[in-house]
Amino acid sequence: MAVPDTRDGLESLGYKYTGSSACRGCGAEMQWFETPRGKKMPMSAVSGTEDDESQKLEAHWTVCPNAKDFRKKK
Repeated sequence: MAVPDTRDGLESLGYKYTGSSACRGCGAEMQWFETPRGKKMPMSAVSGTEDDESQKLEAHWTVCPNAKDFRKKK
């Protein structure tokens, strides 16, 4: 199942907005959500969308140039 790309869509499926912060890797602003299973998920606004609850979001790890620095070692 695909993850919705708006805050309203995420919240309608049980995701909870928990706040925002800057990425420690690239400095971009992120919105944090807790998934229905209790996992933390950072989301970034898609460039050019408005800053409101209908803005388009994408998982931050798909756009962060330093995402590999935060992956757990197997």
